[in-house]
Amino acid sequence: MSFYELIEDITADTGIRVRAKSLEELFCKAILATFNEITDIESVQPSKKVELEVFGELPYLLADTINKALVLHEKEKFVASGCDLVELKENGVRVILSGGDYDPSFHPSKLVIKAATYHRLRVEKVGEEFLAEVIFDI
Repeated sequence: MSFYELIEDITADTGIRVRAKSLEELFCKAILATFNEITDIESVQPSKKVELEVFGELPYLLADTINKALVLHEKEKFVASGCDLVELKENGVRVILSGGDYDPSFHPSKLVIKAATYHRLRVEKVGEEFLAEVIFDI
């Protein structure tokens, strides 16, 4: 997937770097990059939609949103392959994820991501684009 890159200088964990033209696009790209590190999201046929609502302030709001999506994956085996950011406010976000159930016999397994951490968490505007860096506990 070319919409994100891996952060290489981390010992024992992994991370992603995402760039986008808007903050809304940045959130969706970061969520999808997270799921793409779990499995190949192109192999996931969207069969259901799930709405997430998370409250907080940047940059923590991004990690908290990813973590809520990871809880959904852990509890219900849901894997997102699409994302629509419905609302981004100063203190919260509402996202609709489309995707399907994770089936290890069909979907390739990559990483087991426990959580997005606050360590080295970045969400900022750099020039004409937005940049996010998220480190995962694996």
